[in-house]
Amino acid sequence: MIFVNPDCYHGFRFPSLGMLSIAAVLRDQDLPAHYVDCNFEPDWKTRLASLVAEDPLIGITANILSIKPALELSAYIRGAHPGARIVMGGPYPTIEYAQLIPRAADIVVLGEGEQVAPRIVRGEPLKDIKSIAYKENGAVVANERNGLIMDLDALPAPAWDLGTIGRYRLPHTRKNPVLPIMSSRGCPFNCIFCGSDIINGNRIRYRSVDNVLAEIDRMYHEFGVREIQFWDDNFTLKKGRAMELCEGIIRGGYKGLCLSIPSGIKPDHGDDKLFRTMARAGFYFLCIAVESGSQEVMSQLGKKVDVRKVRETIKSVRRAGILTNGFFMIGLPFDTRETMEQTIAFARSLPLHQALFFVTIPFPGTDLHRMVKEQGRFLFHDEQQLYEDGYFMGRASYEMPGRFDAALVEEMYKKAYRSFFLQPGRLLSLAIKRIRRPRDIYYLVMKGLKVIFRGRQF
Repeated sequence: MIFVNPDCYHGFRFPSLGMLSIAAVLRDQDLPAHYVDCNFEPDWKTRLASLVAEDPLIGITANILSIKPALELSAYIRGAHPGARIVMGGPYPTIEYAQLIPRAADIVVLGEGEQVAPRIVRGEPLKDIKSIAYKENGAVVANERNGLIMDLDALPAPAWDLGTIGRYRLPHTRKNPVLPIMSSRGCPFNCIFCGSDIINGNRIRYRSVDNVLAEIDRMYHEFGVREIQFWDDNFTLKKGRAMELCEGIIRGGYKGLCLSIPSGIKPDHGDDKLFRTMARAGFYFLCIAVESGSQEVMSQLGKKVDVRKVRETIKSVRRAGILTNGFFMIGLPFDTRETMEQTIAFARSLPLHQALFFVTIPFPGTDLHRMVKEQGRFLFHDEQQLYEDGYFMGRASYEMPGRFDAALVEEMYKKAYRSFFLQPGRLLSLAIKRIRRPRDIYYLVMKGLKVIFRGRQF
């Protein structure tokens, strides 16, 4: 199988953790696995053409944030290589498989792919393979789903060697190259806006600490990785395990290794001992998923957060010397002007270095999407535009009559950025933490101008 990572032309470009995990499983079973990354290979079309001549099975992954480039890639493959068979997977295809077959995919994997891909590659009858959807006798068929993979240690480490590690770099990070890691899968909470349970179900599964440490050791020594980003949904939820993992990293003596959590941690969970141990292990940057400053709104999200404890958690992170970034959502379904103002004021009052404010997006397959469908009004005609319009342009994607309209959400979004960042103390503390070299000054100035003149993401 040829795994092709779509060109995600906005935001951070990373190798596909999911596809390279599946590729490692295939190789363990002596099955063919190739990887083409449109983000990092300028001549990827030529390379793909040479591979398709020998292996016509192509895998593409997508979530709501990458579905547009994934569909563009699929359309290109359909035109350039009509004999190829396309297998799609990921959160978006898992939910919207009926919309993708057969136009964009011949087969869609529903949920985790490690147990499914080898059977597809071997050419087993589709009717006998669980957790796939396909077209048969003119109708789209979805087979029974597999259970979750409970023993994550049984899976091999991602096949990073199929990519070009030296290209996986970020312009504003301390160290390069950079790779992601997941020490667990899933989340035990049931936030109405989150699509994690589409793949992982409403439970968390952990890899053993020794298993994770072995992967970190290989990343550092074999691949020369100098920053590792943990993409867990809840890295700090199990404090004892997080401490044990950090202590193992400290014992490893990985000189110059930086660690970060860009996916967010629970905002009311953690203490000085945990965060200081994380700092000693190399964690220099944490995102903290606050979401709302209103306890009333928070309680309806399924997030199970005590807003009163958020400030102390952030103080603990800062006392450890770690750069803090807060996540906040504008236009949650229970919001009003008053609660959005409350969230902005709360964010402004917190001892964060920086913040990201997001216009709330109802991802397909979530409770939020169903709620908007039943009680609100969608404003978009093309779900593929959600990433650009919501994440980058700050445009509202839905309205809740009687609570808020699009104009109010977009007004509050711009106000949030300007209110938070246009504070002298905030800018000074951010500059102290961020500026390490001359080009960091340019990066911060350009981001600052974006906030001032456009009221958009820092």
